[in-house]
Amino acid sequence: MEPTRRTQAERRAETERRVLEATMAIIATDGVRAVTMAAVGDAAGYSRGIVNHQFGTREGLMTAVAKLAQSQFAPVAPGLRGRERIVSDVAAYLAALRSGARDASVFLRLWIAAIGGEEPGLRDLFVERDASFRRYFAVKIAEGIEDGTIRPEVDADAAGFAIVGQLRGVSLQLQLAPDAVDVDALAAEVHGWLDRALAP
Repeated sequence: MEPTRRTQAERRAETERRVLEATMAIIATDGVRAVTMAAVGDAAGYSRGIVNHQFGTREGLMTAVAKLAQSQFAPVAPGLRGRERIVSDVAAYLAALRSGARDASVFLRLWIAAIGGEEPGLRDLFVERDASFRRYFAVKIAEGIEDGTIRPEVDADAAGFAIVGQLRGVSLQLQLAPDAVDVDALAAEVHGWLDRALAP
């Protein structure tokens, strides 16, 4: 039986996957500055020319990696609403930090590089990502106010900003000191604080 020949689109998708994976591995172990087209090509098993062909420029590559890193967390409880939904999403985010430590590291290193000007081409991408994350929580808080599971005087925008700030802060601390806290105990504390803060 002859092996099935892959289409050009399938080969291109496989090349892209390997290049992005190699880039994320370099960022996780050596930092953002270690990413060069040659280093990525070598790590992925390709030439620098293949990486250039796939992504055009280093900025194009870094943008693709940032989008991939940003997509790693998605809410996992679509049937929930209001306070229950928010608390569940925060718990899922904290669980993802534990199970996807490398992806979290890549995201945060890129986020810091965008903030610090090391990767200026990523700044707008991360500004929009954080704004979208805050809007997401603000909408869920507004839903909770409407359905009575969140106290009506909560400012949805301010609370969304605070929740994202807490999650980013926890993420950064875990990158610097991964063994400083029991993540399950941390998640339980955050759950309790958030539930009490939003409860009517």
